[in-house]
Amino acid sequence: MLRRLPVVQLAVLAAVVAWGATQMDGFTSPSSLKAMSVIACLLALASLGQTLVIIIGGLDLAVPGYITLGAVSTVVLGGNQGWPLWLVALVVAAACAVAGGLSGAICHYLKVQSLVVTLGMSAVLIGGVVIATEANILGMPPASLGSWTAVMGTTFGLPFPPVVALTALAAASTWLFLGHTPAGRRLYATGANSRAAEGIGIRTGRVWIGTFAFGAASTGLTGMLIAGFTFGASVSVGDPYFYSGLAAVLVGGTALGSAQGDFVRTVLGALTLTGLTTILAGQGLGEGDTRILYGIAIILVVLAYGRGRRLRDRL
Repeated sequence: MLRRLPVVQLAVLAAVVAWGATQMDGFTSPSSLKAMSVIACLLALASLGQTLVIIIGGLDLAVPGYITLGAVSTVVLGGNQGWPLWLVALVVAAACAVAGGLSGAICHYLKVQSLVVTLGMSAVLIGGVVIATEANILGMPPASLGSWTAVMGTTFGLPFPPVVALTALAAASTWLFLGHTPAGRRLYATGANSRAAEGIGIRTGRVWIGTFAFGAASTGLTGMLIAGFTFGASVSVGDPYFYSGLAAVLVGGTALGSAQGDFVRTVLGALTLTGLTTILAGQGLGEGDTRILYGIAIILVVLAYGRGRRLRDRL
């Protein structure tokens, strides 16, 4: 039951909320909850691709590059040059998908570790942004984009921001895809044992390419939302989302090398980390302390997964 349902993640999230209510005045007020939900949803959406890549047995270090490309394109093309947002989104999704698909192909067919390939891809993307903009990124994204992440925004008259609805839709769609479609089962099978998956007719190369491409495209589009939320962009805008995103995936219960997990758990992990960092920030801790927290969380969760695998092997 613990593997199929996020019982532990829900319990931890409830504990964090209860702790925050006792430590900070107004922690559970509607405005505070909305603000934290927007931040958590952006973190979760930035981690969607990473979740799927980890399920198939990879690791994507190009997340900062995809986010930077999406955010900077939104400011330069959508804000400064007046491109319509749909066209900017199409360009960002296509560019990121090509980069991600190429990374997946290299990893699978040339048997190169994904962390090496994606680290290089991230450097290529960020370097390309620097060259294209001459490291002079000025301007703001279109004003209409800000409404998607406005804390006090509404969705069809309902009292929650559109990014919350978008995250809920992504979570439901991903849950249906992974658990109730042949393509989702092929993805899990590839992560569980690639050689065995090929033996039953699954084209694992296509799975790797498609997963990396989709993950890259979704991360780049999230970069556009981040630009709207921060009212700007820089070449380092995506850096915080790698460590925090990886922590959200692992804390949510998607384990490295286990072919287990889903995006719903990642959303719960993002909510937990956002609540925890809000509490710590309220107690005077800064960004450096937050990074230490993410690092400790990653180490502890990986150790717990490793311990769990050894116990299962004994049984």
